[in-house]
Amino acid sequence: MSGSRYIDRICIAVIIAALIITVLFMNGEALGITAIVDEDAEAYEGTAYFTANDQNGAWSTDGATVITLNGDGADISGNGAYVYGSSVVIGNGGKYVISGTLSDGSIIVDAYSSSKVFIMLAGVDITCSDSAGIRVDEAEKVFLTLADGSVNTVVCGEEYSDDAVSDGISGAVFARDDLTINGSGSLSVTGAYKHGIVAKDDLVITGGTITVSAARDGIRANDSLRIMDAAISVKADDDGVVINKENGYFYMESGSLSIDSADDGVHSAGDVKIVGGDITISAADDGIHSDTGFLITGGAVTINECYEGIEAVTIDIEGGDILIYPTDDGLNANGGSSDAWGMGGGMQMRGDMSGRGEEAEGDEETDDEHVNGDFGQQEMPSEMMVSENESSDADDSEEDSEDTYVRISGGTLTIINSTGQDADGIDSNKDLIITGGTVRVSLVNNGNNSALDYGSESGGVAEISGGTVIACGNSSMAEQFDSSSSQASILYTVSTEVEAGTTVAVEDTDGNVLISYEAPLSFSSVNISFPELTVGESYVVVIGDETETITIDEVSASYGSSAGGGFGGMGDRGNSGGGGRGHGGFSRN
Repeated sequence: MSGSRYIDRICIAVIIAALIITVLFMNGEALGITAIVDEDAEAYEGTAYFTANDQNGAWSTDGATVITLNGDGADISGNGAYVYGSSVVIGNGGKYVISGTLSDGSIIVDAYSSSKVFIMLAGVDITCSDSAGIRVDEAEKVFLTLADGSVNTVVCGEEYSDDAVSDGISGAVFARDDLTINGSGSLSVTGAYKHGIVAKDDLVITGGTITVSAARDGIRANDSLRIMDAAISVKADDDGVVINKENGYFYMESGSLSIDSADDGVHSAGDVKIVGGDITISAADDGIHSDTGFLITGGAVTINECYEGIEAVTIDIEGGDILIYPTDDGLNANGGSSDAWGMGGGMQMRGDMSGRGEEAEGDEETDDEHVNGDFGQQEMPSEMMVSENESSDADDSEEDSEDTYVRISGGTLTIINSTGQDADGIDSNKDLIITGGTVRVSLVNNGNNSALDYGSESGGVAEISGGTVIACGNSSMAEQFDSSSSQASILYTVSTEVEAGTTVAVEDTDGNVLISYEAPLSFSSVNISFPELTVGESYVVVIGDETETITIDEVSASYGSSAGGGFGGMGDRGNSGGGGRGHGGFSRN
């Protein structure tokens, strides 16, 4: 009996303890108890883009294992690492400091799945002829820190071994798990086989000067690429940056990113979000492509060369400065139709943009990364397109574009297209909404281009309720803002081409300049809107030396040659000549 009572008491004590633990777990924060959270753990579901460890590029090396590369191997002082052939294997979590030269081998991380590995590169020169120079086979997360003042290089050969190929190793720096690159030194990566830096999970770069040259893609991440403070330069014979998981994303907060690519500059199967930093891109195809959404709230994006500038299903410009020199559309909100296909600047047939030819979660790559089958978004050549009236998929196309839009609420957008025929400055397959910001478009007066284009045929609207717009292009396909707009706009057309370098302005009747823009390219129509433009008031439209006084009689009105008007009066306005590549001045007094 006494034994039974003793067991009963134990059971009661366990139940009470369990109840207490449950109460503390559910109400710990209210009781002042702080939970310890591992933000670097793969299972962590917080919202922070960068953890404290991500940003700590100057961690203490006290107690670290020291690895000195000596050509064919290494001298190791400390625990957790060993030499295997001509490579060095790190088998445990902890801190490691590496320096020296490895003539034909790899640094391999093969630790426990729960291990965090901190590696400081303190001046390394690593060459591997047949695999990745730095390779992460397994770990929870690896922090690759570039020591202050250090110069580090990683080079791989043009052909990988059968084992490396069968293992899906495709980069000069290759990680199967989360990888962070930080610090203040430099890192040069040459991927002569395929890609430069590859991370099969998240790739975070928070410091250092990083230069990547690759035979295929410069930087590839599966889940996300997040950038702050680093200075990154990429030259790639395919895409510059790729995020290939369907719900993966690109995020940039600060620093600089320069891309020279033979295909897309940035290509993401998920969202692209830019809140700061400087991005400069020269690309043979899209400057920035997202299969879902593009958002910029700050920073600067300059796309000096591209086919289309920014392409996504939804495009939000809330801040920042964007300058684009496209040969096709500057912005293209494309509707996300899974049936669309086409050829971009590189004349390549596009397929599943979300995977870019690699399994989203796997390691194998197809031979042709451009041919798959879901999200081809490039516009089809006009002679190959089927009109909505002729297409049996018209209803599907309209449904696909339901959530498609270009929405501009802040920042500055400048688009200059000196070569494009059948190109648009801003092209939305459905809505174009402008509530703020400054928009400047200059399309050469060549072919059926449109400075502003939206999906009126699919129920789309072009509405403006704020901001400043001067958009110059060809008159044959010119579109104006909807009458549902709350801010007035003018679509002014001329009967003869206006030469490049001509200033477009609107003045009040007292001669005060309200808005002006020196259009760098020729044009025959201009769309103008700014907050002071008021229905019922009279204004003077100035194009070079010629002027016309108009009275705004409705919120969205057409004037000039298309409205039976044309220029009146001549004034000594001073036609500024020249054209060139500069984006001209845009001023409001």
